[in-house]
Amino acid sequence: MLRGVLFCGYCDRRMQGNWNHRHPYYRCRYLAEYALANDLDHPKTVYLREDEVLPALDAWLAVEFGQRRREETVRFLAEYGQVNHGPGTEAASQRISECDRKLAQHRAALEVGADPVLVTQWMAETQAQRAAAQAQLRQTGARRCMTREEINTVMNALGNLVQVMQEADPVDKAEIYAQIGLRLTYRPQK
Repeated sequence: MLRGVLFCGYCDRRMQGNWNHRHPYYRCRYLAEYALANDLDHPKTVYLREDEVLPALDAWLAVEFGQRRREETVRFLAEYGQVNHGPGTEAASQRISECDRKLAQHRAALEVGADPVLVTQWMAETQAQRAAAQAQLRQTGARRCMTREEINTVMNALGNLVQVMQEADPVDKAEIYAQIGLRLTYRPQK
């Protein structure tokens, strides 16, 4: 479940998943020659059993995404997403959000009986504007970040994160970890 998100605290490389005695483990194998060449005090192999990490990880996520810390977490995620954006990305992100708002209005207009031909034309124009703003973001190397409102919507949809994580299928759980951008560093020396 931690594939791709667990890193070795000695060398900062991704740890590899493997099965050992019917349990999932993660390991980092580092040949002595590489450790000497890179001036690292790295054991030949570092092992971590997955079930030693998951309960603490899920408990930590439950606290961070729980009601008591919700507002602080939403603020942090929104601010963190804005870091390292080049010039012009803010305006492009705002245009994308505005286009998303307009598309929702167009859909609502269709539902209440507006002229489908006219609304389809509006939607095509709005989607073209959105695509242009996305292209601008790609050119700057930035990606669109979620707003506070969007983050709150996702958190509301998840509901009780503790229950969701405890009941999640292992494949879904791995996807959740990857989608939230989880990065864990295992430091056995600590």
